Amino acid sequence: MERLGSLGGGSSVELAAPGDDPQRMLLEVGRCDLLFGMRLHALIYAANQEVPMLGLSYDPKIDQFLHRLGLEPVGTTERLDPEAFADQAVALLEGGETWRERHRGAIRTLKAEAVRPAQQIVRLLR
Repeated sequence: MERLGSLGGGSSVELAAPGDDPQRMLLEVGRCDLLFGMRLHALIYAANQEVPMLGLSYDPKIDQFLHRLGLEPVGTTERLDPEAFADQAVALLEGGETWRERHRGAIRTLKAEAVRPAQQIVRLLR
């Protein structure tokens, strides 16, 4: 990860290097206090690790995923209000556990839905 700066209060901003190892990326995301992402897999990893997230919309699949969690995009690739972004980021950094409690049920539902296709394949192979 590349360190970009400090937010004060012991928090820092880091940019994750691209990687091709999903398990390593999942571990790195799990270390985060907050994830700001526009790629679907980054947001999925954050949800899997119950990391508070801010999603930037560029495609309907991002909006749909965020809505499944009860979230709205913080902005789009065409428009991102820096003050609104900063306010939401600070709120999530200060209230991470509240965010986890609020979204844990939706995350569990998504996880359960994600394993169904594999379970169906196993049943068919038996």
